[in-house]
Amino acid sequence: MAKKLRALIAVLLCVCLTLGVMSTAAAKAPVDTYGLDRYIEKALAEKEEIKDTINLGINKPKPVFPKIDDDLSDHTGNALTKLISALWQYLEAFLNYIVASIYGIIPKNNNWVDIDDYVSENFYAGHSEFLDAPIEGSVWRLGYSQKSLIPDDFGKRPYIMGGYDIGKVTYSTYDDIKVRTICIDDGSGRGVSAFAVIDTVGFANTDVRKIRELLKDFARENNIVSINIGVTHTHSGFDTQGIWAAQPEQIVKAVSANLKGEKLDTSVDKHLLEVIYTRTAASIREAFYNMEEGEMYFAKKNAAGYFSDKSDPSIFIEDIYRFRFAPFSGGKQTIIANFGAHPETVGLKTDDNPGDVLSADFVYYTEQVINKAGYNFMYFQGAIGSLISANRFLSNDGLRLNRYEQTVRYGEEIGYFILGMTLTEEECRTQVADARRESEGMSQSDSYTLWYEGWVPVSERKLPPVFNVAFKEFTYILDNPLIVTVGKLGMANNIMLLDKDNNICTVTEVGFIEFGTDVKVVVMPGETAPELIIGGSTLTAEGSARGKDFVYPALVRMIDDCDLLTFNVMNDSVGYIVPDNDYGIATLRYIDGELTYNADGVLSFGSTAASTFITEFLTLVREFR
Repeated sequence: MAKKLRALIAVLLCVCLTLGVMSTAAAKAPVDTYGLDRYIEKALAEKEEIKDTINLGINKPKPVFPKIDDDLSDHTGNALTKLISALWQYLEAFLNYIVASIYGIIPKNNNWVDIDDYVSENFYAGHSEFLDAPIEGSVWRLGYSQKSLIPDDFGKRPYIMGGYDIGKVTYSTYDDIKVRTICIDDGSGRGVSAFAVIDTVGFANTDVRKIRELLKDFARENNIVSINIGVTHTHSGFDTQGIWAAQPEQIVKAVSANLKGEKLDTSVDKHLLEVIYTRTAASIREAFYNMEEGEMYFAKKNAAGYFSDKSDPSIFIEDIYRFRFAPFSGGKQTIIANFGAHPETVGLKTDDNPGDVLSADFVYYTEQVINKAGYNFMYFQGAIGSLISANRFLSNDGLRLNRYEQTVRYGEEIGYFILGMTLTEEECRTQVADARRESEGMSQSDSYTLWYEGWVPVSERKLPPVFNVAFKEFTYILDNPLIVTVGKLGMANNIMLLDKDNNICTVTEVGFIEFGTDVKVVVMPGETAPELIIGGSTLTAEGSARGKDFVYPALVRMIDDCDLLTFNVMNDSVGYIVPDNDYGIATLRYIDGELTYNADGVLSFGSTAASTFITEFLTLVREFR
């Protein structure tokens, strides 16, 4: 009996060892693949030095003027550059003081919770371990769904638009406002991830968690480990944040409620939010039930002519990235596109555009082209910075069009571009191009050009079924007095907390995704400056307003063994994420004899948003790689 028992134990040990070897082959322990430790340690050591010294409490505005020698000691520019930078920093401190003095008068928002009392709910961290290679026999699985988000009573009562003018009411629409959804996994059994993207300008983490709450039981029952809500960032959709609905009477009401110790409602339309919550949750359920097995392909192509950066210096990511999921059933394929461009054309009021007609902007018309070709369509917004826009002039080609017509043509042309990425010029002409559209264009303008002229196809590669996803939640101290003022007045729906030092904090999320083994994604909650991803002069001392190097190199230099994409304005809306060393409510630079200016910091959560978010992202990567 003893011999039989020992034999059985030996067999069990062998099985355990074998399984252990098999699992470590797929899920490797982190070994600092990218050498991130040295970057993170260096950044944390320098962070307090680069942080803006204006760190304001709730009711105690205090200007702290920078010391020129300290702030500009490593600036490599000339004396005039240093002088202008110094003057700008004094002006910056003064502007902060003025705004802080105003918000210091506003009573505390009673909705705010002490950070020690805050309980995180409905956060999804993703996978607990990452795979390095597919599990034997595993395959990609993907399901798609979409829903209209236009309420049933639209046109019968006023709805506020979000993106441009405060209080702009809309009763009509050019097209549809949707949520598009995919559920995806790699067949490894580690769990499904859901991604929904809404045609709107922004969506707070508070509201993301409301949708997750509706799906809590469904997610638990179906092993959904990650639920993520992004936006296309259209500037002609509904106001889903409350910022654009903030009328004077709302401000008076907010101050009165604060004084009385009452809870404060945000300006956002509650009925609209309920429609978005329920329909987005329904779309995620439907996408899950639509999941089927198939193959995933990836391609990218330079599309620099279709984007422009109105800021100076001009820095933007030039590629359009395309995923294509082909189900084994032979059913409808799904195209997932990723690129950075503001959908902002239709929402602006001009002489030839009313600006008050609802629209998903170019996204809707790109989708129409791709749907007509027989595909589902999903769009993830890229690193759009503050002023990276759709370059409509290439698709206009001299035609006399109003802004809406320009949007239609731009969206269509982007759709053709995405469909034709891997085709030859002749295949684009015969299989993709709209001959009637091209003929009309050429007849109306001598300068009209065909989008596929001189076309060079790119290759498409099949991705192995590995899908890794991880997210991290964290708090960030707000030090932009304009944003704090918005928070005090309850004009936005973001989570707001108070720490032990009376600082106002928010809770937000970053994420890290891997498609296959060589396509990785940076997930950020705001509008990321592209130079943080691909590099640029504003990361350097000589090219920045503050005269210091940014604490990190570009992410592509640290995570350098892959195609590195960016999914932006995902799971929150925290405004512009600009390099700390170039942050400012009014940024002034004097470089190589030229004076440049921008105001990106006005809509940023704070002076260290970029370094903080990237540190949290790299820490997340370091947990798994």
